[in-house]
Amino acid sequence: MNILVINCGSSSLKFAVFNLDEADIPLWSGLIERIGTHTPLRISWNSGAQREHFEIPPCQHRQAMEWLVDKFDKLGITATLGGVGHRFVHGGETFRQSVLVTPAVLATLKKCLDLAPLHNPANFEGIELTQKVFPHLPQCIVFDTAFHATIPEHAYRYALPEKYYDEHQIRRYGFHGTSHSFIARKARQILQENRFNAHGIVSLHLGNGCSSCAILDGKSVDTSMGFTPLEGLVMGTRVGDIDPGVCIYLAEKCQMTVQEISDLLNKKSGLLGVSGVSNDLRTLLEKEKEGHAPSALAIHIFAYKAAQSVGKMMVALPHLDALVFTGGIGENSPAMRARIVGHLQCFLLFLDPDANHTHGKATGGFIQSPASPGKILVIPTQEEWLIAQEMVVLTSAISLEP
Repeated sequence: MNILVINCGSSSLKFAVFNLDEADIPLWSGLIERIGTHTPLRISWNSGAQREHFEIPPCQHRQAMEWLVDKFDKLGITATLGGVGHRFVHGGETFRQSVLVTPAVLATLKKCLDLAPLHNPANFEGIELTQKVFPHLPQCIVFDTAFHATIPEHAYRYALPEKYYDEHQIRRYGFHGTSHSFIARKARQILQENRFNAHGIVSLHLGNGCSSCAILDGKSVDTSMGFTPLEGLVMGTRVGDIDPGVCIYLAEKCQMTVQEISDLLNKKSGLLGVSGVSNDLRTLLEKEKEGHAPSALAIHIFAYKAAQSVGKMMVALPHLDALVFTGGIGENSPAMRARIVGHLQCFLLFLDPDANHTHGKATGGFIQSPASPGKILVIPTQEEWLIAQEMVVLTSAISLEP
């Protein structure tokens, strides 16, 4: 049985098809970008080692989904599908684990749309569209917030009067849960196979969005993101942690509206805001070599805040057995890993330069030096694979019911 995984964003549609009897590499995968813009859609299509690129006229999500289904039909993929798994960013307090799609679930999901206005509406549209084109297939939803449902109350509550939690569910939820959940499983497997302790792990997901997670015995016990994905580390365009008084100041002294402040913090800050050049770390590293001071400062802030977050996550653990780098930057940037770990020598974490340079590919993912008591790993995240597995688990549970 093949499982289709859909991750529908505000202007993109990411997809992957897995055969769970085979490796965790998708049979087919791809990304449709620029949806809803006035420019032609850019489509990347991967089948094994083969890469193809297409462009189609500007259109909305519905037409993009129709293109994808037509492509599946022509290749005979549709007939092989046994289910569909969806990513949904924010499930609030209602959804604390993955669920099968039902009319009741969809009705409840609508009440969660405002919790993540940049993500949830697009995720919801992807579910509705997929139900229309694959009405015969069972479908499930995996929530970014669900993995963090095990965080204790003293870690997820803000120091606000209780009524704001009771009446408005204002608390820390955490995100990137599918990535951190995959890392929790994979890291424990790697560590135990190499006869290392695997109780306390800090997962550092670094990309355009960034977060850290403290994992104890495979469960999330704290994470850097909060009520929204804005809290925590410096990111590509998000500011991360900031004094809330700054927002008050901007409103009063600069006469900025709520929307303008939101756009500033979410879309115009982070690496992009400090550098004034780009939110892409690769570009900034090149600019730093050219002597561009704002790019160098953006890189330093990014690394320092990431390292600082590792220290914060360690407070939730009895001890640290491994630090894991994942995400686009975490997996692919030796320079950034070196800068971050350089701030963590007080925790006796040291890199092996050669292993770090090759992303640990020749050392089973390990990149720490022999002098480092704590292990340091690079593990490519496989969020879509985890979603596909959740789909199988849910449908298997239904089939086993008396």
